[in-house]
Amino acid sequence: MGILSGIGSALRAMADSIDVTKPRDQWDQQYWGALGGGMSLAGVNVSDHNVSQLGAVQSVRYGLSSALSTLPVSVYRRGPKGSRTPLPDHPVTRMLGSRPNERNAPGEFIGELAWHLSYYRNGFARILPPSDRLGPEPYGLGGLDLIHPRRLALVERRYDGRLYYTFNPPATIVQNTSLAPETYREDELWHLRGNPLREDGLLGEPIFETAKNVFARAIAVHDYGDLWFSNYGGTGGIIKHPGTFKDKEDKQEFLNTWRASGTGRNRHRDRLLTHGAEYTPLKVTNAEAQLLETEDSADTAVFGLWSYPPHRAGRLKRSTNNNIEQQGSEFVVYCLAPLAVAIEQAAERDLLLDNENGDLFIEYNFFGLLRGDLLNRYRAYLIGRQGEWLSANDILRWENMSPRTDPGGDDYKNPLTKDSAGADTGAGGSGGDRQPGGEEEGDNAE
Repeated sequence: MGILSGIGSALRAMADSIDVTKPRDQWDQQYWGALGGGMSLAGVNVSDHNVSQLGAVQSVRYGLSSALSTLPVSVYRRGPKGSRTPLPDHPVTRMLGSRPNERNAPGEFIGELAWHLSYYRNGFARILPPSDRLGPEPYGLGGLDLIHPRRLALVERRYDGRLYYTFNPPATIVQNTSLAPETYREDELWHLRGNPLREDGLLGEPIFETAKNVFARAIAVHDYGDLWFSNYGGTGGIIKHPGTFKDKEDKQEFLNTWRASGTGRNRHRDRLLTHGAEYTPLKVTNAEAQLLETEDSADTAVFGLWSYPPHRAGRLKRSTNNNIEQQGSEFVVYCLAPLAVAIEQAAERDLLLDNENGDLFIEYNFFGLLRGDLLNRYRAYLIGRQGEWLSANDILRWENMSPRTDPGGDDYKNPLTKDSAGADTGAGGSGGDRQPGGEEEGDNAE
């Protein structure tokens, strides 16, 4: 009976610990194992908080969010033969590029949403009802209001076959308030998922879980460096004590006194050993002392998780004047573009309510990040003009300059093959009429 009673008590305690009446924290280890972090092989507890404190992670966060927040975004309409027409007055264009809500600027909104998608692999924004203050015409969407992924408590599919998301109140709000968890149906919420997804496909797995050991090594290396410098770059040693101590408390008091006399403001003062004790400092090998190289290696591994080029965080060992521009292009193509495409596709799926014909799409303009220096741009423009696939106004718009108002501004004819009147000059370039023999009219007149 005692064994059965003990088993019953354990089961009751387990049932009490999982209260189904309370919203579950989606990132809590007690429900999802190590989804919210966990102990690593390096003996470091990896969590959202300590991973986000890494300098490499902060560099990636600022680099991704700031770069994406500077890109123009617009809704376009597909036309015949691959033509495209920008729709600057479309409600979704204004929502993403001008005013997502009454509180956030577009750079704040997109930058934070991009980081949520990159780091938590989930981005959430509540779809606001239509409002006259956010747009002149009714569209069905009044704006987007960010919801932090940390607030997610539960995702469930209910009897109607739809997903419902429950979010806890923000942690910054006093806990004794009367605020209750908020639940939104899937058509009331803009949810962006990043790969890899969980097994049920409802949520993306946070990067601090899928790359737990990478972050653990970086945390362990930086913690070691912090302890190293807090101890003025020195190590401990061995104290040989010829006598014995009365008890463990006496021994610990001796060690505490010795350590206190050699740390903090006392670290460079002389110390006195009594009772015939001898102190032998430990030596540190060169490999153990090379913290900069070790930290650089750990940070580079963190950058690799996002395909983030180290030179953007000031790591210039592998950067030269010849390859720095190429590395900048790789940042756009391999790091930033996949994130922008994920936002574009999610917006087309959930926000374009007037896309019954499928002719509308959303796109970020990367031209500002991909263009080279002034001389190389002008060379490329010249090739485009001579190749007759760029007009003067195309170039002026890319350079953020006012277009020409004369009829020739939108002309795609190569200006080097036209005379001042606009007629073709031909291969000779003179524009005069010649006889088949090559003599001009009037040369043979008597």
